[in-house]
Amino acid sequence: MKKSLLILLCGALFINLSFADNKSELSGNEEKPITVAHSVGKQLVKGTWLLGGTLSAKSNSYSDIDLLVVDVEDFNQRAFNFRLEGSYFFKENLSVGLGLQIGEDKTELVANLLNNSYKRDIRNFSRSYGFVGFIKNHIPVSSNNVFFVTNQTELFYGYKSGPSETYISDILERQYAVKHSMGLTIRPGILIFLTDNFAFDLNMGVLGFSNSKEDVNYKYPENNPPSESNRKENTRNKSTDLNLKFDLLKLGFGFSYYF
Repeated sequence: MKKSLLILLCGALFINLSFADNKSELSGNEEKPITVAHSVGKQLVKGTWLLGGTLSAKSNSYSDIDLLVVDVEDFNQRAFNFRLEGSYFFKENLSVGLGLQIGEDKTELVANLLNNSYKRDIRNFSRSYGFVGFIKNHIPVSSNNVFFVTNQTELFYGYKSGPSETYISDILERQYAVKHSMGLTIRPGILIFLTDNFAFDLNMGVLGFSNSKEDVNYKYPENNPPSESNRKENTRNKSTDLNLKFDLLKLGFGFSYYF
């Protein structure tokens, strides 16, 4: 019995020493650090590039709304705005870049004015294009560079065009508008890194100063034109605006890639 126990103990000791020797040979007598396949957070140093995109959209639909001078029978609106941006970090947490934006807006409105004295059936459709040059500041709010507060100051040029139809009683009025605008926008936001290169981006244009020029051309059907006194002449409208109004089309959700 004692002889059997001694043989078992010797065998266990031999196996344990053999396993230890094999482990030492495989590891080279050095402990290797465990590598992580994916890390979160990124230090935005000079030389980093950014490529990102955001989408803004809104939808409105309501009916039978009584206002002071207007009774809205039906109102429907669908609109979106897509932005694609790229920038280069010329300094830590500070980048300069360019952007492109494309948008579309479709509106249908049926309303009665002044106690149903004048009825309007309006349909608008427009597409917009814009170019942006900006400086974007990233302020880290966590020690591991995962959360950032951003502020983007941008100069923009916008082009918007599209037709509009208005039924005044049984008379159709068509117009085509072309609008050019330039201005300055401040766009704060939040940036959250999901991996070491990929981040979620939320930003909103809260303050804008713009100068715009719009050309409007009116056309009336030849078979049922209004009287000369009720016809509108082609116009050119100029405006300067300081915009502080909140709009869902100014709120962008998107993703950014840093490399």
